[in-house]
Amino acid sequence: MLGPWAILGALLLATVAVLIVHLPHGAVEAAIFLALAWIWGVGQWRQSRLSSALLQESTVQLKETVNRWASGDLEARVYLDQEDPLDSLAHGMNRVAEVLKERTRDLGEDKDRLETILTSMANGIIIFGHGLQISLINQAAMRLFMVEEKNPQGRHVLEIIRDTGLHDALDRVTREGVTVTNDWSPAEDENVVIECTIAPINQPIGGLGAVLVARDVSSQRQVNRLRQDFVANVSHELQTPLTIIKGFTETLLDDPNLEMAPRFLELIYEETNRMTRLVDDLLALSRMEHHSLPVRWQWVDLTLIVDGTLTKLQARARAQSLNLTSELPLHLPLVWGDPDLLSELFINLVSNAIQYTPNGGQVRIDSLVDPAGEMVAIRIRDSGIGIPAGDLSRIFERFYRVDRARSRASGGTGLGLAIVKHIIELHQGRIEVKSVVGQGSEFTVWLLTREGRR
Repeated sequence: MLGPWAILGALLLATVAVLIVHLPHGAVEAAIFLALAWIWGVGQWRQSRLSSALLQESTVQLKETVNRWASGDLEARVYLDQEDPLDSLAHGMNRVAEVLKERTRDLGEDKDRLETILTSMANGIIIFGHGLQISLINQAAMRLFMVEEKNPQGRHVLEIIRDTGLHDALDRVTREGVTVTNDWSPAEDENVVIECTIAPINQPIGGLGAVLVARDVSSQRQVNRLRQDFVANVSHELQTPLTIIKGFTETLLDDPNLEMAPRFLELIYEETNRMTRLVDDLLALSRMEHHSLPVRWQWVDLTLIVDGTLTKLQARARAQSLNLTSELPLHLPLVWGDPDLLSELFINLVSNAIQYTPNGGQVRIDSLVDPAGEMVAIRIRDSGIGIPAGDLSRIFERFYRVDRARSRASGGTGLGLAIVKHIIELHQGRIEVKSVVGQGSEFTVWLLTREGRR
């Protein structure tokens, strides 16, 4: 398209040519001016066409560059001739692209840092968007909630974590804008406890979302439960002897010359001894747990230790008409340990075997050596009442008794097997238990030999 100045120039030349025609001898001059008008007009027309084509080409280049930016290619740039009227616009767009590139790089680095932090966190993090759909979830959360899907983003919470209680808590947070703490446990294992703290987060659209922080508190809850059970058990264990002592003492205070006074004093003495044994066992356990128990490490002959144990308990076995026998060889591989602690270990185990074996039964002790010679075992087998399968995993807990009446009647503190477990752990050994109700039990203690300590 011709510009206004080109059209005006051509009109002026044509007008001059018309005026000259009316002058004498003006035909030649008129022809010259008309020719100049045509040349001027054609030149301006061609220039206009060239400018239009250049503008169109520049516009296409600008459009292509913008499309490449939109697709994520921020390396694309616009390069025009300096004479191009759109050159200044191209420079401005290139500067914008540089800024966008820097901002995008910064955002990418922030995202990488955030992903690294979320991945390395022990706590689980889940961010929920509109409609309780998962926007982000880290590996810890997938592990804690046992999520098997590789890409749960965009899925509803109930599709990934099938728990209505957790869904209701999330729904309340997004509706009321409050922070809620909720516990979650898998249906197949209620001993696993995941503490979920859910807080609201603002979203650009769609109302409130939520962020869930999850941590495994199973061990902490178990410790708290054991602590509560421990306090309750100690209180219960002390209550009976203290009640007996108090009752008999009050009776003797009322009538010191009572005929039954000697028997009452004997019972008070027995109950005092029971409380003393309980306190001693508790102190021993505490020292073992805090590694403050003095230990005399040396090479120990287990045959001598077990023979000494049988000598101490033989009278008790005969009183119950039990056949207490040892089938140990004269020489077993030496083990590294404390002879006093190992003696206490086997006294507890053999005492339990005698205690839970009916009159006329048998308790046998023999040994095993692993093929590599790295560990030696002492096996204690009885023909007693046995241990129910459901109790096997708990028999090493403090104060846990399979038969409470029988244990208390024998003067047991309920801490014997707990002490056994700690002594074995102190010696880096292990204990195996097999039992059938009505047929008896088998305890096998494995300890390291010289070969095993190399």
